[in-house]
Amino acid sequence: MKKFYKTADVEKRESEYAVRLDGKPVKTPLGRPLVVPALPLANGIAAEWAEQGEELKPETMPLTRLANTMVDKAAGPDRAGMNAELLKYGGSDLLCYFAPHPSDLVRKQEEAWRPLLAWMEEQYGIVFDTASGVQFRQQPPAALERLKKVIDGLDAGAFTVVQAAAATAGSVIIALALLEGRLAPEGAYAAAFVDELHQLEAWGEDEEARRQLEAKRAELGDVVRFRELLKTSA
Repeated sequence: MKKFYKTADVEKRESEYAVRLDGKPVKTPLGRPLVVPALPLANGIAAEWAEQGEELKPETMPLTRLANTMVDKAAGPDRAGMNAELLKYGGSDLLCYFAPHPSDLVRKQEEAWRPLLAWMEEQYGIVFDTASGVQFRQQPPAALERLKKVIDGLDAGAFTVVQAAAATAGSVIIALALLEGRLAPEGAYAAAFVDELHQLEAWGEDEEARRQLEAKRAELGDVVRFRELLKTSA
């Protein structure tokens, strides 16, 4: 899409902030005004629009994408369905499936994942069953019920962070750890892609694999930046 505006700015609306293009509110994909509760986030979104060239490149606008999700999905009528989809990650979470071999990969997984599994029990009282290998393991109903309550209790912003991080990392455990600040982006990246990073180390660099991993690293960084801007009130 060609750039169709000259200016991007922010308008205060009571306790929220609307992003505007040439004085008109930006609309989400579902046609709602793009209004967020934190000025730093609104400024960040406006900057993404202001920095566009002659053609709009949505891939360079992660804050806008996440804010659209927050407004259209996390705070909308689709939330119950999205909660159910997020709960599915807990039913087959990456961190519950340890490799049977080789020993150095198993060691890396143990070092990266066991502390996070222990944190889930300490923080939320959720105890996941783990397995060696990829054969599906049914999680205890009590664990999934507790996880469901955690997900249902997330506000729209927090849900957006967890949903986006889980989609990138393949783990609701890592996503919640990012939300709570238990993990920084680099720690989340290292935990989510232990296997892939091990393969590159063992078999040598692969340009395409590395490119995909770097894209995932950037996605996790964008999610945390969204979280930080959202929770800043001024």
